[in-house]
Amino acid sequence: MLRLINVHPFFWLVLAVPALGMIAGFAQDPVTAFDLIHPSGEFSVRFMIIAMMISPLRAVLGRRRWLDWLLARRRALGVAACGYGVLHLAFYLYDMGDWAMIAEEALIFSIWTGYAALVIFIAMGLTSNNASQRALRANWKRLQRLVYPAALLIALHWVYVDGEIMGMVVHFVPLLVLETARIILMLKRRSVRGRKEALTG
Repeated sequence: MLRLINVHPFFWLVLAVPALGMIAGFAQDPVTAFDLIHPSGEFSVRFMIIAMMISPLRAVLGRRRWLDWLLARRRALGVAACGYGVLHLAFYLYDMGDWAMIAEEALIFSIWTGYAALVIFIAMGLTSNNASQRALRANWKRLQRLVYPAALLIALHWVYVDGEIMGMVVHFVPLLVLETARIILMLKRRSVRGRKEALTG
């Protein structure tokens, strides 16, 4: 198995605990697959958002020990988001149980947005290792930045499947606020740097 990152096995266990509970519940009673679709999707989104919030938090708050701790585990959080996304799909496919209906639904906007986001997640998850980073070089960072369109696709998938916006807003607004704050700070720093260069030039 390709090495992902130096993360203690206990951290992986913590990330896996909700999934283990869902799988155990499903194994005991497969009828619960429908009830597990939403929570598995939510955990995928939560881990994705936590991973995405680390950089803007560091930009806003500066270097913090706890942020450095999270940064060292960001890839693991991303892989967990991918894993829960796959689990979300597995519960959905089992609950549907009809490949003709699954294929028909795949063309619906609320469904294909989820598939598209998961494809991005899987691509990112499979390359979340040091060997892929070395092989892809600059393209590795470009691939990782696809998390932003994936997040948009997930937000749309959530709203259109659930038919309500509040759950999505509660999860995504903190990330949006932090990203906006990071952009504002970046623009201010560029402006200050530009004025300094103008004065010294």
